[in-house]
Amino acid sequence: MKKEGKYISATEINQFLYCPYQWYYIKKYGFEYINGLREPKEQDLQFSNFKKGIEYHEKYYKDIVKVRYKKYAIIFGIIAILLIIAIMRVLK
Repeated sequence: MKKEGKYISATEINQFLYCPYQWYYIKKYGFEYINGLREPKEQDLQFSNFKKGIEYHEKYYKDIVKVRYKKYAIIFGIIAILLIIAIMRVLK
């Protein structure tokens, strides 16, 4: 492994909980090397799983963003309906 430390930081724990593979690859190869693999170029077959991981996390992030916007739309819709009901009661 590239850099062995005596302690594990809170950031490393968070990385491990998010994706144990990501944590392992960063520990083994280093952050700079891993980010270099994101560049679109011809990769070795040994890093095909790394590429699959990047694709998975990008799709996961897009799905999370979609869910977040749907949640905001539902909350906004409920508030709008409640305001309309309140205004109708006041006008009666």
